[in-house]
Amino acid sequence: MTYQVEYAIGLGPIGILINGFQEPGMRAGMRTSMANLDRLIRSEDSSLAR
Repeated sequence: MTYQVEYAIGLGPIGILINGFQEPGMRAGMRTSMANLDRLIRSEDSSLAR
């Protein structure tokens, strides 16, 4: 599964600065969410096979 998010922060140079601080956290949070979703899907699949 591929999940892609695109966004734009306004505020000119201040927005670029804000993005530099928040982007790594967003990226890490999305990876965690996708890993959790993967585990959930796999656990549902294995429970159906029983």
